[in-house]
Amino acid sequence: RSSDLDFGTTDMEPIHTTLSFLKTQMMKLGRDYVSIVALMTVLRPRKFEYFELEITADSMDHSLLDLISWRHIVNNYLVALLLSISLSQSTLGISIIYNICYGYQTREVVMNPILKSSSPSDFWGRRWNTLIHSGLKNAIYKPMRFHFGTSTYIAVLATFVASGILHEYVNLVLFRSLGTLFQWKNIIFFGWNGLLIVSQYLFGHWTIFQWVSKKLPQSIITTLVILTAVPLGHLFFGDWIEAGYFDHVNMCLPSIRNINDLK
Repeated sequence: RSSDLDFGTTDMEPIHTTLSFLKTQMMKLGRDYVSIVALMTVLRPRKFEYFELEITADSMDHSLLDLISWRHIVNNYLVALLLSISLSQSTLGISIIYNICYGYQTREVVMNPILKSSSPSDFWGRRWNTLIHSGLKNAIYKPMRFHFGTSTYIAVLATFVASGILHEYVNLVLFRSLGTLFQWKNIIFFGWNGLLIVSQYLFGHWTIFQWVSKKLPQSIITTLVILTAVPLGHLFFGDWIEAGYFDHVNMCLPSIRNINDLK
């Protein structure tokens, strides 16, 4: 399975780019552009923490009460949404250039995980950064399942731990000038999400979870899914905030500012 080109379901040949496909992709790019400008306008003046808290986003000193504080959760949710949309916007932009230059359609890399996910496995397996998902699945999950004979649960946990190590390395490279250290943040974050997926496999058939998936509105289900992970979201993007990553992204975008802030 290709992680970038889109193939036909019958002949398995790459699908040629059409004007209607380009129009749809451009509309999605415009949607993301408007959304990220709106979020930047709200979050940038507040240093990407909508509610001011005593503990900074890049800290590992959060207590359990800090983690379940609604202000902390809202802060993390808004930054997660910002990161999701910025990743969607950038990958859509690159894909459109490819579609035009080479004449083939590509799959979307980010498919609205923050607002449409129906389960932890749907979030990580089908909506969030499918390029990385495909790479980790082929490099870690499948070899462990089919070559080493491990259980699905062990293979899932190993894949998420490997993802955490990969992201730790990325942070060390990106933010080395700031003296960023290996602190296990991403390993904890991705390990936790691996446990969530294992829990889904183990307990998803329970009556209460089946009732929730069939009876509740999709928006509520998505909110419940996001709430299982967003309290620990700062472990993933807290260093990005502290290092000024989003400030640099903001340089490429217009934003509405209070003129008094510019004095």
